[in-house]
Amino acid sequence: MPDWPAYPSGPFTGEFVVGGFGGSPFQACKWVMNQSALVVKGLDVWYNSGVLRGVQVTFSDDSRTSVFGQPSDSHASITFVPGERITELTLWGNGVAYPAGLGSGILVGFVGRCGLAIDMLGPVFLNGSVQSISISNVVYNPPLTGSNTGISRQDLDSIHYYNPPNAKASLPWTFSNEVKRTETTTFTQSTTTTYGFSVNAEVSAELFGVGGKFGDGYSWQNTSTQETSTSTSFEKSVGWGISGELQPGEGITASSFCQQGVGHANYIATVTLRLSDGTVSTYQEPGQFNTVVYTEAEVTVKPDN
Repeated sequence: MPDWPAYPSGPFTGEFVVGGFGGSPFQACKWVMNQSALVVKGLDVWYNSGVLRGVQVTFSDDSRTSVFGQPSDSHASITFVPGERITELTLWGNGVAYPAGLGSGILVGFVGRCGLAIDMLGPVFLNGSVQSISISNVVYNPPLTGSNTGISRQDLDSIHYYNPPNAKASLPWTFSNEVKRTETTTFTQSTTTTYGFSVNAEVSAELFGVGGKFGDGYSWQNTSTQETSTSTSFEKSVGWGISGELQPGEGITASSFCQQGVGHANYIATVTLRLSDGTVSTYQEPGQFNTVVYTEAEVTVKPDN
C-alpha cells in the first residue's frame, strides 16, 4: 500500500497532497487541540531546474523545523504578518496545477515526503476562522502585590507665595491645576500576537495599582478581577487644589506630586480559542503583563522658615 504521510488530527481541511512516494514521510504542524495554536510564520524553500529541493517551516513561536529535502543554490523565503490569510495556493506536479482547498486561509503546517528533494507536499489549513479569544485564570509569577519595584515619585508643579512684612493685610493664595497622564495595560502572549491583530481578545484578570505605604514609599496593591482587553490606554486627569492665607512676613512653597507605577510580571493563563466551525480549544500559555499607572495628586506646603 502507498505510504501516505501522517496527516495531523484536528479541525483542519481535508488531506491534500501532490507528488509521488519517493523518500520518507514528514509532518510539520504545531496546532494541537487543547495544547497550542501555533501557525506557520514563514517558509524557506530551495529549488533548481523546476524541482523543489527543500522546505523549512518557521512557526509563530519562532521555532523552526529541520530542512525537509536538501538545500540548493537557489533559495527564496516568505514571512507572513500576524493574522494574514492565504487566498490562493497552487501546487504543481508533473506540469499539472492542483489548487489547494484553503479553509480559513490560516496555514498551520505541511505534510509530505522527501529524500534528496521534495517528492510530495501538502499544506494544512485551519478549516474554520478564529471567532474569539478568551484569556482567563491569569496567575502572575510573581505578582506585583506588596512590592515597591517600579514605583517612583513624579513631581507635577511647584510655586512660591510670599506676603511682604510691610503688607497691610493677609494674602489669600490658591494652588490648583490639573495634568493628564497616560495609563496603559498590556497582556502579551503567543496566541494574541498570532491572531490578535484580526481578532479581539478578551481578558479576565486581576490588575494592579499603587496603594499603601511601603516603608518610606509606596507599594503595589491588587484590584478585583476585571474584564479588559489585551491592550488598553487612556488619559487620567490628575488634579489638585489647596488654598490659604499668608500673614505679613510669611511665605510658603506649595508642591504637587503623584506616584507613577511601572510594572512587569510573567504569567500563565488559560486560553480559549473558538473557531467558526464550532471547534473550541483550551490550553495553558505563558505571557507577559506590563502596566503604567498613576495615583491621585498629593500636595505639600513648606513654610519659608
